[in-house]
Amino acid sequence: MKKIISWLIISSIIIAIAVWVASIIFTFSYSEWSFFIGLALSVIIFFFNSSSGGAFSKGAALETSEFEWKNQKEKNEMRANLGVVFYGSVLYTIISLIVIITLY
Repeated sequence: MKKIISWLIISSIIIAIAVWVASIIFTFSYSEWSFFIGLALSVIIFFFNSSSGGAFSKGAALETSEFEWKNQKEKNEMRANLGVVFYGSVLYTIISLIVIITLY
């Protein structure tokens, strides 16, 4: 359990450093955009870490025939493999929301 929590914190710190470096390179305010970037990153990680192949295989399954679609309907439920990177991005998003609320 300690190992999972430490990886969660490490991934959150890596995300924070990456957003901070991006704010220096692309000249935007880190404190104003950190929450929105963390929220977008969390959504992207959630939708593209599906155990059934992600968002691209859902689009490919839509092109099948009607008969195969009826058979594929049960197999194409949304299931995601949520790991420490996803939870690290959620932790980063929560911390950046708290920072935004306290700053404004």
